[in-house]
Parts: sequence; structure tokens; C-alpha cells
Amino acid sequence: MFLVGTVPALLAIIIFKRLKEPEQWQRAKREQKRLGSVGDLFGNPRWRRNAVVGMLLAFSGVVGLWGIGFFSFDLLGSVLDKTFREQGLSEQMIAGKKTFWTGMTSLLQNAGAFFGIYTFTRVTHYTGRRKAFAISFLAAMMATAYAFWNLKTFTDIFWMIPLMGFAQLALFGGYAIYLPELFPTRLRSTGTSFCYNVGRFVAALGPLSLGLLTSRVYAGYSEPMRYAGVTMCLVFLIGLATLPFAPETRGKPLPEE
Repeated sequence: MFLVGTVPALLAIIIFKRLKEPEQWQRAKREQKRLGSVGDLFGNPRWRRNAVVGMLLAFSGVVGLWGIGFFSFDLLGSVLDKTFREQGLSEQMIAGKKTFWTGMTSLLQNAGAFFGIYTFTRVTHYTGRRKAFAISFLAAMMATAYAFWNLKTFTDIFWMIPLMGFAQLALFGGYAIYLPELFPTRLRSTGTSFCYNVGRFVAALGPLSLGLLTSRVYAGYSEPMRYAGVTMCLVFLIGLATLPFAPETRGKPLPEE
């Protein structure tokens, strides 16, 4: 499977031969502007503000996905155990079925993600970036909390998991659209990379926080993962709180100096 995963990379050969650099970038290069300067990114108040705003938006969504959503598989384990034991299966068969259905759950989550990302691209066309993000943060918070609290039977997997994937990954469709719109051509890649990747580094605190909540704060509860997951959903409020400071970019030209 690892080797099969490398096959799409061969498309890069075709893409590189046909891809053309944007005229704005070529112009900036001809004018010998400093391309991708981190100093320029943080030296200008406007770009510095946009970088911090973008990073906080990304942090909220990345923690929601990698620090909460993908840990639904741990919650799923107890549901599958109960289901298959009631069927009288042996431990060996249970282990095999759990592996299979964990993979199927991942596919269901990604199926929801596909439609969620597409939906964001359509919604933001009419509502603007900030309203689309606000709707998505609220939807992600409610769908994730609902799934962690109520996923208790085998059949719940088939609609709760796609719903959660839809809501959580819709935000990532927003990042692909919005983050590049915050910066001028010469800083676009640097600014976008800072927002998303620094957000990912900071988001490493997410799994740690979930683990501490599960093992310490809610350790005395029968299913501490449920309580920890619902509590962690508060991270989506960080994204909501950031939106008033985020510039609206719908219908506006890309920023240039």
C-alpha cells in the first residue's frame, strides 16, 4: 500500500511540464523584490496581523481534526467490542473485524470530508469568507460533540462519522481558499505556510490535552473519552473568536503592494 501511494506522485512530472508561474510572481521576480521574506511578513503590520489571524483559524481546525476527530477511532473500539461480543465471536475474529471496521470508518469520515470541503467552496461564494467560517466552526463543534456523546451503537457509525467528517473538514476547504488571499504575491506562499504549518505545530498540544483529560480529569468516569472529546470541542470557539479580526476577501482582488 505504501508503494501504491507513490504512484500519483508520477503526475508531478506532467504537472511540472505544463504548469506556468503566475504573471504577478514573474513581475515581482523581474522587479527583484524579496520573495518569501519572513522578515517582510512580520515587519509589515498588515501582513503580521493576517499571519496571526490565519494561524489561529488553522490552529482551531487542526486541533479539532487531529486532536479530537481522529480519536473517534478509540471511542469506536468500545462500540465494536460490545457489538461483536454480543454476536458470540472469538477474540481473534473480533480483532480482525475491528481492524476492518476501523478502516471502513476512516473511509466514511473521508467521504463526509469530500462533500464538506466542496460545500464550503459553494457557501463562501454567497456568504463571504467570514460567515462561511463561522457556520463551519459552529457545525464542527456541534457535530463533533454530538458524535462523541451519542455514538453508542454500530449503526451510528454510518451517519455520525460522515457528519463529523463533513463538518470538520469543511474548514480545510476554507483554509485552501482564504489563507492565500491574505498576502501579496511575494509573500503568499510564506504567509500561507506560516498560518497552516505553525498552526499544526501549536496544535500538537491537542492530543496531549485530550490524553490528560481522559487519564486525569475524567479518569473516574465510565467512558472518560466521551467527556474529554466533548470538552475539547471548545477549541472551535478560538476560531470563532478570531473571525472579527479577519479581513473579508470575497470579491476583492488579491492584495498587492
